[in-house]
Amino acid sequence: MRNSNWIRTLVTTGIVLIAAIVFYFVFLNNGPAHKDMGASSTAELQAAFPDHAKPGAPLSSEYRKVAESDRLVLRLKEASLSIQVVDKRSGYTWSSEITDTEANESWKNFMASGLSLDYFEQEKPNSTRTDYVSQANKSVVFEPIENGFKAIIRLNDLKLGLDLHVKLEDDQLVVHIPQHSIVEGEKVKLGSVYVYPFLGATKAGEIDGYMFIPDGSGALIRLADNKGKFKIPYEARIYGMNEGIETSKRDMYTNPPHAVQYPVFGIVHGEGGNGLFGIVENGQYNAKILAYPNGVNTPYNWTTAQFLSRESYLQMTSRTLGGIVVFEKERNPEDMQIRYKFLNGQDASYVGMAKTYQSYLADKGVLKKMEGGSDAAIPVQVDVLGAETENGMFAQRLIPVTTAAQLEAMLADMKQNGIRNVNVVYKGWNEGGLSGTSPAPVKYEAALGSADDFARLAAAVSQQGGQLHLYSDFTAAYEGSARFSAQSDAAKKIDKSIITLPTYQKVYDTMYYLSADSTRNIVQQNKKQYADLNVSGAAVDTTGSVLFSESVDGKPSARRNTADTYMAAMKGLAETVPSVLMYSPNDYMLPYADQVLEVPMDSSQYIYVSEVVPFVQMVLKGYKDYYAPYTNFFANPQTSLLRMIETASYPSYYLTHESSYKLKFTDSNDVYTSAYADWRESMADSYRILNEALQPVRYAAIENRARLAADVVQVTYDNGIAIIINYANRDFQGEDITVPANGFQVIEVNR
Repeated sequence: MRNSNWIRTLVTTGIVLIAAIVFYFVFLNNGPAHKDMGASSTAELQAAFPDHAKPGAPLSSEYRKVAESDRLVLRLKEASLSIQVVDKRSGYTWSSEITDTEANESWKNFMASGLSLDYFEQEKPNSTRTDYVSQANKSVVFEPIENGFKAIIRLNDLKLGLDLHVKLEDDQLVVHIPQHSIVEGEKVKLGSVYVYPFLGATKAGEIDGYMFIPDGSGALIRLADNKGKFKIPYEARIYGMNEGIETSKRDMYTNPPHAVQYPVFGIVHGEGGNGLFGIVENGQYNAKILAYPNGVNTPYNWTTAQFLSRESYLQMTSRTLGGIVVFEKERNPEDMQIRYKFLNGQDASYVGMAKTYQSYLADKGVLKKMEGGSDAAIPVQVDVLGAETENGMFAQRLIPVTTAAQLEAMLADMKQNGIRNVNVVYKGWNEGGLSGTSPAPVKYEAALGSADDFARLAAAVSQQGGQLHLYSDFTAAYEGSARFSAQSDAAKKIDKSIITLPTYQKVYDTMYYLSADSTRNIVQQNKKQYADLNVSGAAVDTTGSVLFSESVDGKPSARRNTADTYMAAMKGLAETVPSVLMYSPNDYMLPYADQVLEVPMDSSQYIYVSEVVPFVQMVLKGYKDYYAPYTNFFANPQTSLLRMIETASYPSYYLTHESSYKLKFTDSNDVYTSAYADWRESMADSYRILNEALQPVRYAAIENRARLAADVVQVTYDNGIAIIINYANRDFQGEDITVPANGFQVIEVNR
């Protein structure tokens, strides 16, 4: 072609331009630090991890100031990547570095390093831990960022690297690792990350104080010399077990520990002195909270978060030969970030941590302050079982235990006995009863009543100040449901096997989890049907508290994706149904829960826990109505009643009209005592006592909690009311008041 010269010129120019761009990103701009290196070329890896890195400026072994805010000063020791944070209000210095000449080399380096990693090697199923100090062949470049620094880190022998951002924001420290900055070679893959794990650590009992862990309602681990009593640390995955990769260890004889529903931790150096409160802001869907009391591996008390990038799991090879242990090919896709809040004075306590977290959630719009007067009666929540099933000779047989008319009569009797503001959750209301029908059909069980009967029931509940909620579970599934097929609707583990859980029951012995997409579809279908039935409320179980990764179309889908799908589904439900209740929801579900059910009042009773505290209740009080676990299931009703007063928890019950004996051969055979006739008088007495105690603080927030004596606690509210609770078997004599044994007193205090 006579005029083709310009085409050749254009092509040549394009090739040169592309080559220049590649050269710039790979060699001049630290390109590998800004993208996932899972499929990096040999040239790119060589550029990121040279065999013989050029020596740079020597890393400082002394601390230097790198940032300052109105309240904090940040110092950095380059040689160990460790930091110090000085609280200008008190002059107190928080250090991430522990210098211990007596520790073995591995722990000595781990305690000195600002960054530690677990990594996997090819064909090795178990991870290996290393740290920044231990790695001799490393490269690091420190760059200033706004009010902080960035460290571009390369562990050259391992072919692992990442960027660490550390900065001050007013009275807070933010530590951030962008996911796109992680660099990996072919043979070594990142397993997990610990960043500043020893920030705030103390030795034995040298400093009086405690670590706070988010176990149950909240728990403290005293900073003490434990004389070698404890061998195992607190290690809990945020949002509970990941059934998509972990093997369930449930059994029918032991109660599982409480799941971590709030991604927080903390440490106090002298209550009323100085405190450090950590919030896992990013990466929480694949992270653990760790707390090591003195004597567990080291003489130090330390608490932190561990971010999980990959995990090992059992890949089944056959049904008979078992499987092999492998690690995940893909990294979890989230950034990693912890926000530390520095507390001093009266805020340096678990109370200050709760108030800090409450403000944090309120600022994000997760919590909203409630409004109302002190003359409003407290609410009571009643779960009522409508129908169950048991095995018959040829098919399951329906067992009605509370019809709509019977429930309406129960509510009328409650009103006559002085119980007001009743919220009702109707379980087993749907066609086929409770067990085996999930995801349940949105159709009333004819044996319980007609549509008109249910409409009258809803009106009766409304007249008593509450709402009727239909029990719903959009995650748990059984093959007894006409809306579920295990092959097409069940969630699959990342090894592509179906997630199944034993129920240890006789009628339906296996439970499944719906895939996240199936959950979304079921919610979409139910929304329209709820609207058609003019449903006043829904009570959502499992979906708010369970989280798993899964295999979708043969590819792994992270827990973050499941959570996002759940949140979108619950947002749509909350926009359709006037009232949504949730059982034990994780923190990300709080915006869609009008009220919170089954909030624990205890911890998992680990041996190293020195005190159980109402952290969760202090966060929620005045912002969300919340309810204790079922009162009729408490082993010690009197103590539990006082505990409800102390935690400002409203009562809940699990009731039936018929005797619970009728449930003996159903999957609800663990409901031992539920007949309303057996509980009506006790309910009325308990409600009267709780209303007397909690009505004056109906919409108030908790301001403080103090221990006046070994068995006496005072809880103070922001409306000037305080409640003193005496758990002792003798009267408590205060300055101007006597609190009866196993009793309480409501008083006014100076604000």
